[in-house]
Amino acid sequence: MMTVDERRLVLRRARIFASTPDAALLPLADLAEELVAAEGQQVVAMGDPGDRMYLIASGRMRVHDGDLLLNYLEEGDSFGELSVFDSQPRSASVTAARETTMLCLRQEPLRALVSANPEVAHGVIGVLCHHLRNRVRDVVEDYSYISQVGQLTAAAHAVEDGTYETGLVSEVARRTDALGQLARTFQRMADEVQARERQLRSQIQELRVEIDRSRQARQVSEITESDYFQRLRRSADELRRAVARGSAAGQGDDRPRPDARDTGGDDG
Repeated sequence: MMTVDERRLVLRRARIFASTPDAALLPLADLAEELVAAEGQQVVAMGDPGDRMYLIASGRMRVHDGDLLLNYLEEGDSFGELSVFDSQPRSASVTAARETTMLCLRQEPLRALVSANPEVAHGVIGVLCHHLRNRVRDVVEDYSYISQVGQLTAAAHAVEDGTYETGLVSEVARRTDALGQLARTFQRMADEVQARERQLRSQIQELRVEIDRSRQARQVSEITESDYFQRLRRSADELRRAVARGSAAGQGDDRPRPDARDTGGDDG
């Protein structure tokens, strides 16, 4: 069990009370309740009423939405301070990641302390600003993440349409998280698909040429093996032979003919 001074030191280490005078922290330390959570014990459930806040003295807490991990909280961190001031339901669940000792502050004495001490109000404003900056950063990161998921989806459609270009997801592939790993794997597979498509197109072109040659050869074969073509071939052969015979006969008649005047005999 912590003493009042030990509880005051826990309050002092919390960001929300960093500028609060010790004189204001002493009565709050008297009101703070010590709580020990075993590993795996849920301290806050999403949707619960926000009627108290917690400051971690030692240990570690896991902030989550079901199985989705949102954050880890360590010694000096606090949680539940927003719900204490706006009375809204808890926006997340908090479970001990290991055995954790905390101080619990209820809503009414904390509000009274803020009303009586401007320094506490400054601390609360500082925590709210910290949460706001984190939220803005998360929104920017979420937008970037969603935008890059969109780039990856568009690249997948481009692969289907045959319009994919290498480097389309290079920006996403530079990420160091799971999305970046997915983009690098996608990029490698898309490049392999494009290489296979180029090879396939080349093979198809070669096959088309071969098919055209085969078709032409088949058409020639069908023509040359037809009866009509065979008759034409025989007729052509006979014509060539007839021409050859005529040529040979013409060459045999080239001998000199006797002059008619030499055939009348002597006149005596």
